[in-house]
Amino acid sequence: MLFPAAFCLQLCLLITCQSKTGKPAAEQRAQELCKKMFLFNNVNFDSVFHYAKRLDSASNNLPVEYKAMSLYGQAIYKGKKQPSVAIRDYHKAIEMLSNTKADTLLASIYNGLGICTKNMADYPLALDYYFKSLRLFEKAGKTKHAAGVLSNIGELYQVKGDLPSAKKYILQSMEMNRKNGNTTYYLSAAQTLANIYGMNNQFDSALAIDNMGIAAADSIGSVSIKSIFYNNKGNCYLYSGRFDSAAYYFNQCLLLDSALGNVTYMTDNYLTLATLSYKKKEYSLAEKRFGYSILLADSLRNNHMKLQAWNGLADLYKATGNQAAEIVAKDSAAIVKDRIINEKSEAKIAELKELYDADKKEQTISLQQQRLNNQRLIITAGIVVFILLALLGWLFYRRYKLKKEKELQQTILTQREEATINILTAEENERKRIAADLHDGVGQLMTAAWLNLQVMEKQHNGDEQKELLNKTTLLVGESCKEVRQVSHNMMPNALLKKGLVNAVREFTQQIDRSVIAINLQTEGLNKELNSITETILYRVIQECVNNAIKHAAASELDISIQNSSDGIDVLIEDNGKGFNTNFTAGEKEGLGLQNIRSRISFLKGTVQWDSSPGNGTVVAIHLPPQEHEGRKN
Repeated sequence: MLFPAAFCLQLCLLITCQSKTGKPAAEQRAQELCKKMFLFNNVNFDSVFHYAKRLDSASNNLPVEYKAMSLYGQAIYKGKKQPSVAIRDYHKAIEMLSNTKADTLLASIYNGLGICTKNMADYPLALDYYFKSLRLFEKAGKTKHAAGVLSNIGELYQVKGDLPSAKKYILQSMEMNRKNGNTTYYLSAAQTLANIYGMNNQFDSALAIDNMGIAAADSIGSVSIKSIFYNNKGNCYLYSGRFDSAAYYFNQCLLLDSALGNVTYMTDNYLTLATLSYKKKEYSLAEKRFGYSILLADSLRNNHMKLQAWNGLADLYKATGNQAAEIVAKDSAAIVKDRIINEKSEAKIAELKELYDADKKEQTISLQQQRLNNQRLIITAGIVVFILLALLGWLFYRRYKLKKEKELQQTILTQREEATINILTAEENERKRIAADLHDGVGQLMTAAWLNLQVMEKQHNGDEQKELLNKTTLLVGESCKEVRQVSHNMMPNALLKKGLVNAVREFTQQIDRSVIAINLQTEGLNKELNSITETILYRVIQECVNNAIKHAAASELDISIQNSSDGIDVLIEDNGKGFNTNFTAGEKEGLGLQNIRSRISFLKGTVQWDSSPGNGTVVAIHLPPQEHEGRKN
């Protein structure tokens, strides 16, 4: 865990307070570079490195803390790709601070050393650095940053497989973040705790934390945090063998990540969904999802994810007996694996070279200066040629990049639509399951209890107790009706068996005419619509009828559904009290209206409300011509 920009700005202020000597103008410039350097922390490491190098040049003849800050920024940039070089920079910064009182900056450097050595799998040394950082932060009273180090310690124990110790430090981090009111880092630690419970097969505890995290993410409006907890829930259901629930939450996660444009998480989600489909023997869907993950991984140049996808495809083709495709998939996986090995070798060579160059730098400066003087004219000419070639190459690259971006955007749009369809289908399947459970489980038990009470009522002679039994029997009978009504509303039998018109007619006929008189007219609906269109229209009409009863206090309601070559038109008109459709800047549509608008928008349709206080409401819906796929029972 790196620290946010606000904390690093505190380091800059700390240096300012501790350093009163030097030139004011130069020191002010160095402080501005510090702020710019850490403004991009955790956002753009290239910018961090750029300002860190400028700070190094600007900090000559200034207090040593500025040089140390520059090395700290450079080490953050090098930490992931060149950890050995980053560790060297961190130790140089520690040497510079040996005679200063910059404990807070020193604590941050030790935390960075812990992160680097953890990534190099040197866990004992990483723990030593983390605890040094923790002690310095606690000494300085920096509880917010101490909480971050505690979270890092917990994550390290989690990687080692020491789950009790991991849980101990993560809980300490959560408690500190809670007291400091640091919601974002509290949720980050909570997500790690949920992972710990999941690794320990305590799925119920993990799911409880995930549900809390989702609610908290909604309260602060963080879609990215919500996506992480959805992913956790999906993993819990995956590893507990509940594949349908796992698929639902991974699809939810995919929808959120696609809305954020987070292609890395989308690639990972498609890999997981492809594996789920493979386990469920849905080979065609698994093949498509592996293909999406390969396409997205290629756009990210992420060879590790690409290798997983090709290996998954090889297993799939082996399971389906497609030997030719299996050979192609294995060959592709081998090519990607060789590429990964070459990249690691090249990165290690580059890292060793930089270490060697740094050690020899001071010895070669004078020789390089002489050579530069002699070669200045040649270099100038070479630069001109290089700029021309670079400009030409950039133009070609720009055209290629625009083409790839357009293809990627189209792919993301297609995948987002498919993810939405999957979510809607999963929602309706869940409604069917709950309706069946109510009808076959709770409904049968209530009916049996009702019959037993009727028998007891006939056998009992006492007047008072008989009256009590009579009231109880009536209450249980009403409960049976209510269970059947809830089951029907969640997934009406008419919609499943006979289509939209019969489902709407059956729904409206169940409403007492003394409450509201409903007139239903249909035309051109002799052909079946596809199941998604029928389900969405039914839910929208159901919502409009409920609005007319609950909010508009209407006594009459007209519903017209017409299907023609131009599309489907639905007109819903009531004589209720109406409402103001012109929302001001401080007002928002209700959740019901937003749900109607989003559902119709998914079908590429339009919805309009014509209403004003005291004049009733007209809801006009138009859908373009739909594909007639029929219902899928």
